[in-house]
Amino acid sequence: MSLNEKETRLQLIDPLLAAAGWADGLVDEEYMYRPGKLRLLGDQTVRDNPQFVDYVLRTEPRGCILAVVEAKDESHAEGAGLQQALAYAVDLAAPFAYSTNGHGIVEQDLRTGQVRQLHAFPTPDELRLRFEAGATWRGKTVTGRGGDQVPNPLLQPAFALPGAPAMRYYQEHAVSAAIEQVLTGRHRALLSLATGTGKTFIAFNFAYKLLATGYARRILFIADRVSLRDQAYNEFGGLGERRGVVSGPDVPLAREVHFAIYQTLYADAPGGGKVFERYPKGYFDIVIVDECHRSGYGDWGAILEYFSDAFHMGMTATPKQDDSIDTYAFFAGENLDEGGIPRPIFEYSLGRGIDDGYLATYKVLRVKTTVDESLVIQEEVERGAELIVPEGATPRDTYEMREFERAIVVPDRTRLLCQHLAGVLRTNGALDKTIIFCVTMEHADLVRSEMQDLLGSETGKNLYAARIVSEERDAGAILEQFQLASSKEPIVVTTVDLLSTGVNAPSVRNIVFMRPISSVTMFKQIIGRGSRVDPITGKTYFRIIDYTNATRLFDDWDLPTSPPVAGPMEGDLVVAGVVRDDETGELIADASISVRLTGRLLAEARTDYDGAFRIEELPGTVVDVFVTSRGYTRRHLRVDTTEAEATELEVALRKPSQVDLRIRISGVDVAIAEEVELDLGNGNVIHSNEYLERAKSSILERISSLEELRNKWVDKNKRAELSEYLGMRQVTPELLSLVLVRADVDAFDLLACVGFDFEPVNLSARATAAEPVLVAEFPDLPDGFIVAVLDKFRLGGVAEIASSELFRLPPFVARWGGILGVTSLLGGPEKVASFLGAIPRALFEPESNA
Repeated sequence: MSLNEKETRLQLIDPLLAAAGWADGLVDEEYMYRPGKLRLLGDQTVRDNPQFVDYVLRTEPRGCILAVVEAKDESHAEGAGLQQALAYAVDLAAPFAYSTNGHGIVEQDLRTGQVRQLHAFPTPDELRLRFEAGATWRGKTVTGRGGDQVPNPLLQPAFALPGAPAMRYYQEHAVSAAIEQVLTGRHRALLSLATGTGKTFIAFNFAYKLLATGYARRILFIADRVSLRDQAYNEFGGLGERRGVVSGPDVPLAREVHFAIYQTLYADAPGGGKVFERYPKGYFDIVIVDECHRSGYGDWGAILEYFSDAFHMGMTATPKQDDSIDTYAFFAGENLDEGGIPRPIFEYSLGRGIDDGYLATYKVLRVKTTVDESLVIQEEVERGAELIVPEGATPRDTYEMREFERAIVVPDRTRLLCQHLAGVLRTNGALDKTIIFCVTMEHADLVRSEMQDLLGSETGKNLYAARIVSEERDAGAILEQFQLASSKEPIVVTTVDLLSTGVNAPSVRNIVFMRPISSVTMFKQIIGRGSRVDPITGKTYFRIIDYTNATRLFDDWDLPTSPPVAGPMEGDLVVAGVVRDDETGELIADASISVRLTGRLLAEARTDYDGAFRIEELPGTVVDVFVTSRGYTRRHLRVDTTEAEATELEVALRKPSQVDLRIRISGVDVAIAEEVELDLGNGNVIHSNEYLERAKSSILERISSLEELRNKWVDKNKRAELSEYLGMRQVTPELLSLVLVRADVDAFDLLACVGFDFEPVNLSARATAAEPVLVAEFPDLPDGFIVAVLDKFRLGGVAEIASSELFRLPPFVARWGGILGVTSLLGGPEKVASFLGAIPRALFEPESNA
């Protein structure tokens, strides 16, 4: 009988590696590659399965990655895992990839493309010599910035302290790529990684390796805001007293790593010149510029020219755009693609971070008002609006949304948006931390006041909403308070652009656009404020609430990849029908129809003048059909294209309730015109059927029959063990009840339904059936006692009656003396345990399931 993969690794591959000299410290087994994409299931998230690299081989413990090894069980050919190993090797920047079944080994050298069959793994020394071959900068020693021979920083082990986080695969890749640029004599480089992926942590490890080997002596880190400077200073905490902050004209020459904002460096120094000129010209070996896309060469250019002998590394959170061309030309000018276009030495997008599971996924709610497309001044004045025109100003006939709060102030629209946002927050969580991006400081102040009035008293918070702008004297202190996951105030902050980049606030769950955005770079920076996963608060996704159509700027950088779709994407079948007004029956022309399969767009169309549509060349399967029209609520239909009804669809659209959404106030008459939760079709949603299939597979891995499930469920310890096992695989009562729409049954029934097609029995029916069984087994208990116990089960299932803590609750305290009284009543602790064990047996015995 063939060994499975685990047995193959333990009995065959581990000995092969050990025989070649790969000791524990040089081998990382089950190296974390991807923790698993977070996907939305209603208002919950489910992680895809994590991915691990079977073995990672290093130059020394925590050192440079030399190779990856993909293991297959011995029933596979030795080269069956090579393609997977190559994918890992590319992402980890490993020069060698191996595939093995424990009997044979296949190696590919990624630098030459050569593939060869082996009977044994190369030794660490052999592989290291091959790694160093042909490039002196990969050797054990290199020439440092001071001209002396020093240990190679590329091979230097990463920083490590007990409890300190290890680098993720892409962070290791980025650090190695940056050091390679230094060692090969380049003068500048650009790293482009999405917000929340740890750019400053990468910069720290880059600096640490250069300093630890003596390759570099002094490093300058430049930010453009004090909060970002201090954030970086703290991230570099492993360097202790070697750090210094430039906060005025006196520069900390005794320190090795200096942190400054360019405004301070460019300020006039006492006695003439600039502060940065107080350093000798060749003082720094490395200059790191944080958020380099934003400052612009005009801001930090003179400083970098002064330190021209240093290696300059720029860090940005955005890909190349029209508004970041200069940044790319300067920092990436020495790293050109095949077309001669500057490119980063390493890039890691928001979409990739979401795919891997290192970043939070998101929902998008896009909202429009009736005045967004055009605010006609004369019409509003005729309706009674008051128009105030400052002396010297000339009002125009119409204004577009992008001009609101700039060319014309529309407080009625702002109040409406705040009222709508307050409703969204009440529904999803009024205490979820929220950042609102506003047009001007005045606009931010109005939004702050409105949100405080709307939700401050409801939540009992005097500082529910706060404004964080440059003119606020205590903006820095409020920001620090907001950033803390444990802080209770403020909940909502309004800003113009002070929080658009660099600010680390992982617990933020809502990003709100009340400010029109035209810059793709700015858009990416803003949505990055919500992209961090926060284990402290349990945040795994965030909402983008868009009142200005900013989300039109989404592109491939931001979007996770679409999931693979099994089966054909095309065929010869048709979906057709008509779209009507649900109230009047009138046909709706120009309605939008989109057809998707597992989130992927198959086709789009619009209805003709007669409200009809027809979409051809569809595969034979169940597809999702989305129908929407301006002024109507979107419809979602599941349509089987193989059925005749697929060509005779009658889709009725309803208009949003004017009672709920339309608000008439003095001044401008404004209402919510459209509210759509966008379906991005990017695989960030896991559909119910897919989740149930995954859940069933997990249940059947542990339980083979309904009877076995019942036997485990009535035993407290076995039930807890099973629940923990399934919980680790995200099979929980909360998610199952959400998908099955059955909040009225116990977790047993949910598991039985999914795993064994068992028809669930509701809590009340189980309690009613169990009552005579328990009364017969415990005839001496006082009247009402068993009923009180079963009432707790009716409220929350078996978890509510699992321990004697039950007897601390009403009515047990008042009627029977709480835990001590019940213990006496039942005859001692052992009798209590016996009673608590009898309850689930009575509840879940087959005869009680009728």
